[in-house]
Amino acid sequence: MIIVQYLLFGSAFAEGLTLDSCLEMARRSNPEMRKAELGIRRAEEVKAQAFTNYFPKVQGTAFGFHALHPMIEVGINDIDNASVRDLLTTLYGNYGAALGLDNTLSLFGYGYFAGVTALQPVFAGGKIVAGNKLAKVGVEAAKLQAEIAQREQLEQVEQSYWLVYGLEQKDAIITDAQALLDTLYEAVHSAIEAGLALPSDLTKVEMQRDEIQRRHLQLQSGKRLARRALALSIGMEGDGWQLAQQNVETDTLLLPDTTVTTKEQQLLSLQVRAAELEKRMVLADALPQLAVGANYSYGRLQTNLLRDGLGNKNGNGALFVTLNVPLTGWWETSHKLREKQYAIEQAKIDADYLGAQLDLRTKQAYDNMTEAAAMMQLQERTKVHAEEAYEQAFVNYEAGMATITELLQAQTALTQAKADLTDAQIVYRVQTKRYRDLIAH
Repeated sequence: MIIVQYLLFGSAFAEGLTLDSCLEMARRSNPEMRKAELGIRRAEEVKAQAFTNYFPKVQGTAFGFHALHPMIEVGINDIDNASVRDLLTTLYGNYGAALGLDNTLSLFGYGYFAGVTALQPVFAGGKIVAGNKLAKVGVEAAKLQAEIAQREQLEQVEQSYWLVYGLEQKDAIITDAQALLDTLYEAVHSAIEAGLALPSDLTKVEMQRDEIQRRHLQLQSGKRLARRALALSIGMEGDGWQLAQQNVETDTLLLPDTTVTTKEQQLLSLQVRAAELEKRMVLADALPQLAVGANYSYGRLQTNLLRDGLGNKNGNGALFVTLNVPLTGWWETSHKLREKQYAIEQAKIDADYLGAQLDLRTKQAYDNMTEAAAMMQLQERTKVHAEEAYEQAFVNYEAGMATITELLQAQTALTQAKADLTDAQIVYRVQTKRYRDLIAH
């Protein structure tokens, strides 16, 4: 698996996995998306099956038998009419033996039959047409389901990607915080030697370094788990990969689309259409059905009076018309039609109610996107202020105008502001992608 992926995405492995490369790998390997693709193929095969109903049905039949005794045996003595029986007895006594004839007629001791029949529907109550339309609806529904499944799976992959990316960014933030604390440690240590600081100040710095180290260990554990989850979602083995740097700057916000029809809403409409076609197919069962056909057959049946047996050595054929008129079953059909009508009404209620819920979901996704954008901008300003506050606290501490506690608080606030900004950037990217996917046609 890893060799194939390297051939396909060699540059991604060399330069770092991008979001696009992860999504492409998921499209190729994600089991849910592969199942959805197979669902489309199944629906297309059903459609192809329905189309064959427009063509004649050709059936071949062959039959052969050999009985222990002929099925029909009639002798001269079996004739009830005495005068006829006496006449045949006299004729057989004079000529039968000379002609090599039996005094008993035997039929159907053995034989065979073979034939071919072709039947072409002319009118099937509209069932063939409705069936083909229903199969077409099935293909459209399968494609929509596949698109929905792909969107949902790719959303999960993207969330996993950004989770890993965010944890790696926080790893870098903690590394920067450790470097700041190392610098501060040296500065406080020098101040103590110069008699400008107390040993307790150094202890407080060391406690802050221990806290940062604890958070770093927790982050490493979470990052390993997140990386495994991402690798599983894109079908990748091994751990020798890194993420490429991503741009998480604020994009131009999309305008709300109040007229959008989501794929789920399209699927609900298809369910209504399918229910209507199913009702039409039930009605077809109660209507007359007309078909034309042709038959050709060839056969032989044993008889001891005819040299070639019964049958035509050249075969025989026929053209025929069949008309099937259901005379009973209307009572049952009427109940079936009412049941299908109720199914149509249920589908319409679902389409209206769930459609409104889906429209609300789209509007909520837009609100989440705009809120995430505003939150990211706020966190960007907070980070700038935290940097300024730390720089001022450091200057004040060196001038003896601030305590080590105040400086450490400023340093903690700066680390937290950077982490919060990373979270806000990732939330914005996820919410923007979700809104784009929902309004995609």
